[in-house]
Amino acid sequence: MKRQIESILIILCFCLPIALNAASPITFSGGSTSISKTGDELDVKMAGGAIVQTEDLSLSSDEIRIWGKDYRYVRCTGTVKAIKSDDGITIITPSLFYDRTAQSLLVDSWIEIEDTVHEVALSGAHLDYSLETGVMKLQIQARIIKDTEDGLLSCSADSIEYDSKNQTLVLSGRSDVTWGEDRYQASRITINLETNELKMEGKISGTVNG
Repeated sequence: MKRQIESILIILCFCLPIALNAASPITFSGGSTSISKTGDELDVKMAGGAIVQTEDLSLSSDEIRIWGKDYRYVRCTGTVKAIKSDDGITIITPSLFYDRTAQSLLVDSWIEIEDTVHEVALSGAHLDYSLETGVMKLQIQARIIKDTEDGLLSCSADSIEYDSKNQTLVLSGRSDVTWGEDRYQASRITINLETNELKMEGKISGTVNG
């Protein structure tokens, strides 16, 4: 009987860059790398300074796994650093899941983000990030800080949506904004970071020093 599933295990005990012939380019290297094959699909597991480079993203971590059709999925665990250099975005977190087809990042652990182009720092405990649209959705102790012409902007909320391309913020649930010497609280707060325009909805309170 012809076998339907093949298994191949390769151990590489040195850092060897390998390019996978996928729909879009992806390269990887690791101190210790195992590759298993099922049918036409490879499952790559790397440890010891693992690195993955795609057209959109550079990933480094203690451990990285790549699998799925056209190497669609990438999971990083350990000390994870993700860099989207064309947008100036750097992400630090203990774990990260990257869907290359959907162009999305998902994080279910504490995360710190720096946008060096717009000088914005964000943090939270859950992230959905669309690489295509540039929209980040942070939840659980979500926070964002930016130095503006009107003073330091510090925001916290149950959920924060940051659109890095259009420079807008949407804070939802227990939204709290401190801007210079002023403070605003509302159910929902929208901020345009380019025009410094602020809109509040729901139960509103504030302290303004004019």
